[in-house]
Amino acid sequence: MRIIETYYLVDYENVHCDGLNGCEELGKTDHIFIFFTKNAKSIDMSEISDHGGAELKMIEVPVGKQSADMHIVSFLGYLAGKKGKNCNAVIVSKDTDFDNVVAFWEETTGITASRVQQIRKKTAIRKSSESRHSVTQKKPNITVVGTQKTKLNSETMQAVKRAGFSASVANTAAQIASRLYGDEHMLVEVHNALRDHCPNYLEVYRAMKPVLSKYEGAISSQNKMPTAAAKDRTATNAAIMKLLSKAGYSNDIVAYTASTAVKNLGVKNGKQQIYEAIVAKYGQKKGRAIYNQIRKNI
Repeated sequence: MRIIETYYLVDYENVHCDGLNGCEELGKTDHIFIFFTKNAKSIDMSEISDHGGAELKMIEVPVGKQSADMHIVSFLGYLAGKKGKNCNAVIVSKDTDFDNVVAFWEETTGITASRVQQIRKKTAIRKSSESRHSVTQKKPNITVVGTQKTKLNSETMQAVKRAGFSASVANTAAQIASRLYGDEHMLVEVHNALRDHCPNYLEVYRAMKPVLSKYEGAISSQNKMPTAAAKDRTATNAAIMKLLSKAGYSNDIVAYTASTAVKNLGVKNGKQQIYEAIVAKYGQKKGRAIYNQIRKNI
């Protein structure tokens, strides 16, 4: 089983602590390399004391014009040659000059590379969306029954094991399902959480989806409340899936892009969030092409 590791190369003098936002949600396959000079603004260690399961390294580079940039570019080249397709490289910076370098290494070596402005919290989009939605309409309470979560956990584990996955993978999938039970967008959130924990996440998701659908349906029946916003999300999801399928993209890309767009629909800076998520997932060149396909629909 191929494990894809992600390397975050942080241009600290450019993004400061804001660029590290979300690092607490990273896992054991993630690595954070913070590039800084002695002239950099003091690093607030409280901001990065919790960096999840990720490896964290501080790299002080000599003071000089674009010194950090040159070291980051050099390290990206090292990753491209050493790791190639077995890693994702993410430059954390607001400096768009990195984009051409990212595109070059992607085209030359096939490495998956991108640039983002911060290591974003994966739950931040959902919370922001819910907060904004609550201003205009009170969200119905969803009662999460303990016994139902227990049943969901058990049935999910059995379904994943029947599909031929190990007990460890089944346990991870079951824990994710239980944690997100009751979420307004449970299927989408489980799909995205699996992507961060299971190399074969799509196959795992397909194995557990029938179970998830059953429990999501049970929750939805408690809170049937059709709204204009819900209709907009459904229409947007359908339009994007149709558009990307017609353009020849894989089912995986179609599903991820549509779910990402729907989650950010109506959110402040939503289009930027969608763009960054797609580029982080598929790389600068391919991600930009996908985004250009859907931008008129968002």
